[in-house]
Amino acid sequence: MVLFEGRPLPRPKLCGGGLTPKAQRLVPREALDVVERRVDRVEIRTPHLGSFRIEVPGATIAMVERRRFDHALVAAAARAGADVRDATPVTDIVERPDGVTVRTATGRYEADCVVIADGEPSRLSRAVGLGSPANRLALALEIDVPPSPLAAPDTSVLSFGLRGGYGWYFPKNDHASLGVGSYRHSQHRRLRNDLVHLGRDLGLEVDARRVRGHWIPMGLRVGSVASERIVSAGDAAATADALFGEGIAYALLSGVVAAQAISDWSVGAMPSLRGYDGRLRRALGPPLGRLGLIAAATEVSTSAALLAVRLSGAVRERAVDAIGGWSAPFDIDRHCEVACACDLHEDEPASASIANAHQRADRRHCAGCTMACAA
Repeated sequence: MVLFEGRPLPRPKLCGGGLTPKAQRLVPREALDVVERRVDRVEIRTPHLGSFRIEVPGATIAMVERRRFDHALVAAAARAGADVRDATPVTDIVERPDGVTVRTATGRYEADCVVIADGEPSRLSRAVGLGSPANRLALALEIDVPPSPLAAPDTSVLSFGLRGGYGWYFPKNDHASLGVGSYRHSQHRRLRNDLVHLGRDLGLEVDARRVRGHWIPMGLRVGSVASERIVSAGDAAATADALFGEGIAYALLSGVVAAQAISDWSVGAMPSLRGYDGRLRRALGPPLGRLGLIAAATEVSTSAALLAVRLSGAVRERAVDAIGGWSAPFDIDRHCEVACACDLHEDEPASASIANAHQRADRRHCAGCTMACAA
């Protein structure tokens, strides 16, 4: 397997850098060595309800810098046998009935299949006919800032005061990620001011010259993300969710689904990789759909939705579950074949499932699993 990285490693990546528990369970253990801070308190700020905190000990967020985290993932892939070619952008992909030709600035390569994971906008997906629009597209602006003098070091801040999105403050070691994002086009021109105001609310000055922006594709692509020998994953397949804009966990899971589809296709269990599209939608469609409905309801009445979170234990539990991923497709004890890419539990009776997987301390590790799920 050859992994082409377009830029020299380690390379920067715009992202808040919060790893939810479901993301943490899907990465190699050594990639968690770069975690800078763990946060289990969230301060919710609203324009009409004031501020309140939620304790989330069952859904601790691991804060990472994407430059170091992505480099650790690539290093893990290299140790697993991948031939890593960094600073080697792919310029063209040509699919044929008997293979795929990959052209780069340094040469031409032949492959049986290709996984495209070049983010948004996915130039390569568009080139091979897999780049249809995302169901929803958000714009995010962010900047690294010093730690806020008005926020506790173990607390992240979510500020709900803009349509179609929110602002965030994620503390790291010696700095924090400050950002705002919205999928409402009418809000995009105001985002820079929203970011400045959020900074001031936290006792921080935002240097507008250092603000950077990026697109977050949500809810999967409208069209197919697979052809006979090519699949798209991560942002290239628009796998982020529409409520939090979380992308890492869903991108990781799309990679697992892609690996399983390729494995099945290579042994003749699938006639082509086109079946990956259906597998991905079955795995991610339900959770992304639920979060999309919650996002729509929240926009109708942000105050009502957040008041429910503040006052209802059941609603808070649902919110923590969405962050932690203790239900399908991230429940690794009941859905190990998805989250671990192994068949350890395939024939186990339903009674063997563990309802509260995150509280179980004596889990076995899957002998054939390369993930960090310890199922």
